[in-house]
Amino acid sequence: MNLLVVIDEQLINAFGKVLKRLRESKGLSQEALAHAIGSHATHISRLENGHKQPTLTTLFKLADNLDTELEDLISEVRSLI
Repeated sequence: MNLLVVIDEQLINAFGKVLKRLRESKGLSQEALAHAIGSHATHISRLENGHKQPTLTTLFKLADNLDTELEDLISEVRSLI
């Protein structure tokens, strides 16, 4: 397997774990977070399960709605890989 693919998978999975932890710590359902960012619950589910990567716009919306700085979100993801 290509090393970049492995790193990509680790990054995407780490992001999903961080997103889920932050969402749950705010007491938000996937549906509530999705609504807040103008998306669908299936989108949040796919992000949390590592089946989809967020766009830059989505990253900003998620950070804003989870009351965290984008830099802190990225730093937490980086700490898991």
